[in-house]
Amino acid sequence: MLQIAICDDDKKDLEVIYDCLSNTLFDVEDIQVSRYQSGKELITHLQEDPGGCDLLLLDIGMEPVDGMQAAGYIRDNKLDLDIIFITKSTEYVYQGYQYRAYAYILKEHLKENLPEVLVRYVEDLIQSEAYMNVASSGEMHRVPISAIRYIESNGRKLILHLTDDEISFYSKMSDIEEEMAKQGFVRIHQSYMVSKKAVRTLRKDSVALDDLELPVSRRYADLAKQQLS
Repeated sequence: MLQIAICDDDKKDLEVIYDCLSNTLFDVEDIQVSRYQSGKELITHLQEDPGGCDLLLLDIGMEPVDGMQAAGYIRDNKLDLDIIFITKSTEYVYQGYQYRAYAYILKEHLKENLPEVLVRYVEDLIQSEAYMNVASSGEMHRVPISAIRYIESNGRKLILHLTDDEISFYSKMSDIEEEMAKQGFVRIHQSYMVSKKAVRTLRKDSVALDDLELPVSRRYADLAKQQLS
């Protein structure tokens, strides 16, 4: 599922963006859309749920916290999300791309340009999506890395704990550890690797996900602190 947030302090523009988004991606991608009417409200949400957004459609001209300040918070805190700026003026184009914006769209051309940008974004996302190919119960499974919350070692098998499923296959953690680290996973225990995006809270001897906690062993405590703090 692609989690998308819209942030605009103009209610009419907010609804136009939402309708355009829904109409464009309805048949293309499974999406969940959140709407915010201020930069402050958006930042509060991101503080509570840092991994709860994949794509942000962000207005610039807001008060008291504008879109550039919100983008600055996102990049300063290394949140893993893409930004499309939507604004009335070209004044901040250069500054916008300093925040690694995927695109910059003027509101006067919104209905013409936003659908094209959204389709291109989804196509780029699909092309860049990383997968694991695993054999389980006599079948091959192509598992999106982004769907894996954590990996568990259990005897001679590894278990991929997905957002809505589990897949087990014969392998060892040491066989996949290096490659999964490149994909944003952190070894926290002899038996566990966890996706950085899935972690909500790091504690002294555990990490909290949305609905469970996983232990952090002494051996991996320093690595977990370094990677997850």
